[in-house]
Amino acid sequence: MIRLLLVALAVLACGAAAAFYLRAETGYVLISFHHWIVETSLLGLLTAIVAGLFGAYALLRLLVAGVSLPLTVRRMLQRRREEKAQASFETGLLRLLEGNWKRAEIELVRRAADHHAGHLNYLAAARAAQRLGAGDRRDHYLRLAGEIAPEMEFVTLLTQTELQIERGEFAAARDTALKLRGINAHHPYVIALLASSYDGLQAWESLRQLLLDAGTREALGEERYRELMTRTLRECLLEAQRLARLDRLKTVWEAAPKDFRLVPEVRNEYVRGLARLNAHAEALAFVADVLARNWDPLLAELYGELHASDPLTQLAAIEEWLKQYGERPELLITAGRVCLRNRLWGKARSYLDAVVRVAPSAGAYLELARLCEMTQNGEEAQRFYRQGLEFSAGL
Repeated sequence: MIRLLLVALAVLACGAAAAFYLRAETGYVLISFHHWIVETSLLGLLTAIVAGLFGAYALLRLLVAGVSLPLTVRRMLQRRREEKAQASFETGLLRLLEGNWKRAEIELVRRAADHHAGHLNYLAAARAAQRLGAGDRRDHYLRLAGEIAPEMEFVTLLTQTELQIERGEFAAARDTALKLRGINAHHPYVIALLASSYDGLQAWESLRQLLLDAGTREALGEERYRELMTRTLRECLLEAQRLARLDRLKTVWEAAPKDFRLVPEVRNEYVRGLARLNAHAEALAFVADVLARNWDPLLAELYGELHASDPLTQLAAIEEWLKQYGERPELLITAGRVCLRNRLWGKARSYLDAVVRVAPSAGAYLELARLCEMTQNGEEAQRFYRQGLEFSAGL
């Protein structure tokens, strides 16, 4: 409009200038065509020409506007729908963040077809449906998102895996996460989701193999990695014990990262496994090596439950640790058990009495009762049994 006004002003200015210069001599123009004769001044002719051009231009604009009117109306309506779709999408996201799941789902789905990024509507709607416990609707929205934007398959599968884990659908989450790994094997979040699905399924061997992969530790973060690796190693060691597979037990232990072999939970489970699978000699050597360098009360107590081919050497090792670490209750009761097993009644009684003095426990009273039974002292055995029961009951 402004441009048209400027053109009109320019034309008027030119006309005024022409009138000024032609005021003394207006000129004469004669036009004869068949039986038509037109007589006018030069200024009049110029004015007629300009008016004709303007008229032709206006008529042409009118014709073009008439022809393009349907397209213009369609574009206007489309723009209006897109504006409403964008407003509905923003409102839906806001409701989702507010925790108004039902309203969020309605707003996100209502105008998704008109939104330029409709797959985002459906991905967000899937989250809202999940919160409402509508698994079928959630899966339907995820399918629609995949159909609308097949090039966004990775994002859709990532959202699907998240929601499946959140709802406890670990088998489905594992399958989806494996598809994601096929697309991008090194994506940190994909690794984290796959690890969570294995953890939920208690698929310990699969999780162990994943945790041993290069890059998994960095992808999960140190705290999460240590939590998962510790639990996985323990479960794999326990599984080897249930299957009575000593070779499997050693394979899991030897493949474990070095820093995790120092974790007490893992290390002690390995020793228990060696003991339960009758590898007592290896267990004795392992415990002796650890206790020679660091104190571990659980290993010290476990040492007394192991059967040695040379009991005197076993007892000598315990007595050496008593000198190194002092009269710790775990070492005293271990020494008492070893002496009891080798019928060294006097030494067994002295060690077990020391335990009761230092740190009385139900286990110490039980060993004393067993010692009394073996030495034909039934009345004293009954007294120790009673004391052990009272200690356990907190009396």
